[in-house]
Amino acid sequence: MSFRKGDLVVVVAAGPENAGTVGKTGVVVDDGALSGGDISVKGIDHRVVEAIKGYRSYMPHQLRKA
Repeated sequence: MSFRKGDLVVVVAAGPENAGTVGKTGVVVDDGALSGGDISVKGIDHRVVEAIKGYRSYMPHQLRKA
């Protein structure tokens, strides 16, 4: 599945760096073209990782469109 900037997505799987985010919804801010395949999503939560970086990174198989 491909994602575009502005897509609303739901986290369906997460690695240790994104623990606790499965089931949460966010907005794609980078479709992976600039980051080598990782999809950058903001609005998932306001914990330290997202607060510092401004986004969370996921692989495409860890997301689905909302």
